[in-house]
Amino acid sequence: MKKLYSASEIAAMCLPGLPKSKPALIARAQSEGWFFEERKGIGGTRKVYEIPARYLGEAKTLPAEATSVAGTIVAGSSDIDLSKLQMVETVLEEALRARGLEIDPARRGAVVAFLYDYAKKGGNQEGILMAIKALVA
Repeated sequence: MKKLYSASEIAAMCLPGLPKSKPALIARAQSEGWFFEERKGIGGTRKVYEIPARYLGEAKTLPAEATSVAGTIVAGSSDIDLSKLQMVETVLEEALRARGLEIDPARRGAVVAFLYDYAKKGGNQEGILMAIKALVA
């Protein structure tokens, strides 16, 4: 399952105990030694981080403030199903990697929101893969 997010994505999630600005979040990740990978894309290389479990807690959903990341996903709801979101991210990441593709972060957010909405309405991994193929073709 995808567990790696850019600093700006994590900051926008407004997770309790984490900074809400990209520079402060990068400093925190560095000082605490968070796991990260470097991803190459248009505009250069960026780091994507794994959010330490202590910041996610036992919750199965992200806090209501996280709707700023996925406002179109939850459309008035205060909870995001983290397992569905992670499944969507994993399927998307694997499909892109298999094709040697990357998506601009702004567009990726829209793609994830669309796929999450589909998954939330009962869509399965096979349907998500079909949608990804149509979106990146």
